[in-house]
Amino acid sequence: MRHLTKLQKQVEEYDKRYGWTEDRADHITLHMSEELGEISRRILRFEGYKIEKFDKGELSEEITDLLYLTLKLANTFNICLDDVWDSMWERYEKKTSRK
Repeated sequence: MRHLTKLQKQVEEYDKRYGWTEDRADHITLHMSEELGEISRRILRFEGYKIEKFDKGELSEEITDLLYLTLKLANTFNICLDDVWDSMWERYEKKTSRK
């Protein structure tokens, strides 16, 4: 079992334990937007735009929350992220610019 598949299985088992396997894709996506907003707030603190104190631990928690939701969304659509990661990486390796 490759690494992302292992993480997806962990998320699946966690969601089963709490009865969250039937969460709708739109709700997961909205929750992802919420987490991305929290990440953005931490970055704005880091860059000095927000006056609140930057906490790297808080940022890491928000990033992992977003990762959990990404894995959950992939599970919802039965997407094996290990498989698509490899094909995505092949595309990235061919890129010569950010365009």
